[in-house]
Amino acid sequence: MPILSSAQEVDAWLTEAGWQPGRDVLGKANEAIVEVVGRYRSYGVEISPSPPALAFIREHCFLRAVMDTAPENYAVFTPHLVFKGDAEEVAELAANLGVGLFPVGYDTYDGSTILMDEKGRFFFSHHTGVYYLGSEKYEALMSLMSSEMEDAENYFV
Repeated sequence: MPILSSAQEVDAWLTEAGWQPGRDVLGKANEAIVEVVGRYRSYGVEISPSPPALAFIREHCFLRAVMDTAPENYAVFTPHLVFKGDAEEVAELAANLGVGLFPVGYDTYDGSTILMDEKGRFFFSHHTGVYYLGSEKYEALMSLMSSEMEDAENYFV
């Protein structure tokens, strides 16, 4: 798994996945947003993308960035509900944090969800627990790729 230690390395990693500065796919991403909101709602959980989540989705939706090649593992930056139980976990995490959360991606190996809150912070819901990735994109993606994540409980209200 590549270790990313600078904004330039994060940008290079995302560029390999098809990203470019100023990328805007919100028109196409709206369908994914509507679909994931409906899937969460079908499990009794109401979610709504915050302005920071929409900004991230606008620029990164549909990217598949290689995390590890053996076994194949990608970070997929698309709003998605991986497992039905995730909806309840996200609702519980949002309540504990005291802020709304919205899924902005997931990893294909564990099916772990990358979430953003309304403050622009990133969290990671993994089968081993919930983790804080960072206060903005670069910090979050460096944490994700290094597996150096802080326990989300440190941010509970």
